[in-house]
Amino acid sequence: TIFFILASLLLMSAAFPALKRQPAPKHIETYIQKYLSTAQTEAKLYNIPVSITLAQGIIESDAGRSSLARKHNNHFGVKWHKGRKEKFAVYRDDTPKDRFVVYRSAWWSYRDHSRLLTSKHYRHLTKLKRTQYKRWARGLKKCGYATHPKYAEILISIIEKYELWKYDLK
Repeated sequence: TIFFILASLLLMSAAFPALKRQPAPKHIETYIQKYLSTAQTEAKLYNIPVSITLAQGIIESDAGRSSLARKHNNHFGVKWHKGRKEKFAVYRDDTPKDRFVVYRSAWWSYRDHSRLLTSKHYRHLTKLKRTQYKRWARGLKKCGYATHPKYAEILISIIEKYELWKYDLK
């Protein structure tokens, strides 16, 4: 019966094109193409799934459209703390005057994101296979990467909606 259900769904998707996966909105597709090679390089160097990096960039920077990303090259919502050498910008987030790192370029934001995810707090996640994006997403939430209660589910949803998982297979 499983075969019958799968076959029926396949036939329905052929008969009703609207049921087929729709392409990503232009701004999402542009963001993915613009930062894919950077995310792939970071994956090789730091063992962080490409899908996780791209999904976090899409979420945290509104696919590069947020003020923090456009004006300050911060694609991951990385907060500034005492002891950092970079400048900071003040935005409302968890408090009205949160400080966020200002990067020289988006590349520096991606590199700092990789370093953050391989720091002591998150390092255990790098022992996971890069294809285990669901475990990565849940691990990030459990470690407190974001305050949104459904952060892991949102990450997984973005990865699956835009098929970012396929970049982890290479």
